[in-house]
Amino acid sequence: MRRRQWDRLLVKLIGIILVNALIATIAFLIMGYSISLYYIENETTPDPLTSNLMFLGVTFIVILIFIIGFSLMMRKTLRKITYLSSEIEQIANGDLGRTVKVEGRDEIASLGESVNRMSAQLSELFEKERAHEEERNQLFSNLSHDLRTPLTSIKGYTQLLQMNRELTAEENNHFRILNEKTAQLEHLLDQLMDVNRLYAPHMQLKKQKLNLSLLTTQLIHEMEPLFKERGHRLHLSIQSDRWIEADQEQLIRVFENLFSNTWKYAEQTSPIEIRLQTKGQQIEWSISNATTAETIEAIPHLFDRTYRVDSSRGVTPGDGLGLSIARQIILLHGGQLTAEPLEGQIICFRVSFPTHQHIERE
Repeated sequence: MRRRQWDRLLVKLIGIILVNALIATIAFLIMGYSISLYYIENETTPDPLTSNLMFLGVTFIVILIFIIGFSLMMRKTLRKITYLSSEIEQIANGDLGRTVKVEGRDEIASLGESVNRMSAQLSELFEKERAHEEERNQLFSNLSHDLRTPLTSIKGYTQLLQMNRELTAEENNHFRILNEKTAQLEHLLDQLMDVNRLYAPHMQLKKQKLNLSLLTTQLIHEMEPLFKERGHRLHLSIQSDRWIEADQEQLIRVFENLFSNTWKYAEQTSPIEIRLQTKGQQIEWSISNATTAETIEAIPHLFDRTYRVDSSRGVTPGDGLGLSIARQIILLHGGQLTAEPLEGQIICFRVSFPTHQHIERE
């Protein structure tokens, strides 16, 4: 069937070429006859230069006639191709389920039918994926609520057992471990709730005018003692008065997570570089530090949910959700959060905001 459709389009194209070639030939013969008749009636003979110029002129006119005729006859087909290209672009831009009008029985019509099938399948797959995502989010929400009640009871009874009695050193150690694990589980439940909320379809940010330079400087002052305690030297390059529209609370959470990861995984006493600058069409915030080979190898998976570097050893605190949440927050701001390796086993996290986020200070 497709072969026959291709043959129809090919026959149509050959027919148009032959018709226009015939029209051009007839025009050539008519003009040649008219020129010859003119010289015969006037009993003159054109010189070679004039003959060549007339031949070139007639040839040019004939070619022009062929092109115009071919364009007029192919206009409908070209319109179909342009229309189909425009509709495919709309589908590519996210208008899944969109259908195109199919006319005729040639290869272009077959292509239109294929586009309609593809669009319907993509729409169906997208709806299934969205339904699965909603189910996962609902599962996270239910687990968080179902686990929080018994966890609260455990925490309460633990505090009750510690009251009004003398505890031995061994019992104190046991209760300390129990409280730490309870707090860790509470934090994990909070993270699960945040994942559920941040990935919800209608998540709304509380955006306001924010001085990113000042915010970065304040967070650096808070974290600087911890970095110095481990022997890290901070190298800062912060451009002043970089203003954006952002949710301050969520943005602080992103930067605190990046600082925390740097503190956990940076090589001891290695320098840490923090930059904030306008770069091209973006405002770019970055933090880079020397790290382990395992972290460099894990870069493609760092933003996966629940992924942790060297998690098999169990020596690094965390739940593996922080970077995934941080990236989602930046995506909600219309920006990008990426990680890339640099020379000398250095990892660099970059947060970029598009220029439409950049506003001037009043």
